[in-house]
Amino acid sequence: MIKVEGVHKVFKVKRKEIRALNDVYFDVNKGEICGLVGHNGAGKTTLIKILSTLTVPDLGDALVDGFSVTREAKQVRKRLGIMMVSDRAFYYRLTGLENLIFFASVQGLSLNEARSRSKELLELVGLYEWMNVPYMKYSTGMARKLALARALITDPSVILMDEPTLGMDPISSREFRRLVEGLARSKTVLMTSHNMIEVEDLADTVVILNRGKVIAKGPPGELKERIGTMKLIKVKEADPKLRKFVVGFSDNYFLVRVPGNLNVDGEEIRREPATLEDVFVSLTEEADSTTNRTGGGHRRWAL
Repeated sequence: MIKVEGVHKVFKVKRKEIRALNDVYFDVNKGEICGLVGHNGAGKTTLIKILSTLTVPDLGDALVDGFSVTREAKQVRKRLGIMMVSDRAFYYRLTGLENLIFFASVQGLSLNEARSRSKELLELVGLYEWMNVPYMKYSTGMARKLALARALITDPSVILMDEPTLGMDPISSREFRRLVEGLARSKTVLMTSHNMIEVEDLADTVVILNRGKVIAKGPPGELKERIGTMKLIKVKEADPKLRKFVVGFSDNYFLVRVPGNLNVDGEEIRREPATLEDVFVSLTEEADSTTNRTGGGHRRWAL
């Protein structure tokens, strides 16, 4: 279980204050996958670092299985498995098996326990046949699976994943999602992603961050109902207010995809149900028009 309670975090950059997180609240229950989404700089990675006890919040707290990240960091770490995307996460010349044995030993397993657990995890993530291959020869998808195996070494109750499928091809990404889906039945999973199709497919609940603040949270279906129907419209000129909604253009017109209740002059082509991407685009647009964050201006949208 994860419980985030009024978390604030401010960074000072060149004498300016950047409010990375602003009064963030949400819960993730056992057996749930929560998708944490937002623009670059919205505060997702900062929140993951706070939950990982790598960064301390300025105000507020977060609980991992009931333990405070600010007062009981050691207990929190015992319950966490963390999957971060990094080229430096493993030793290139060691095999997949050797890498896992090393990290398992660092986390307190005996050599025999480390070897046994590593082989078990390699089989779980589908890398058993590749366990004696040097990491440098692993594909992106294989590297991500090995990172997940590393996060599972201590059989944690809570898993944090930061952009877990970044750089993966569609088939590998789908396989990875099914693997995570199976693991989540007995664990709590919080994942960040910019891939809205992936989040919509995998997440039981979604938290949308905008400028460090939660602007929407709930099951994907409920969030899509909030937006309702989308209209696909041809317009001759792109009004600056519509730049966020442009999905295509030619020499003669722009194609915009807007919420059904938004009045736009142009030729309506069709109406379709909203996707999670539509929710993200529409709600962050609303938030950008009503909020400011010290140290930064409004986001500019280019066609």
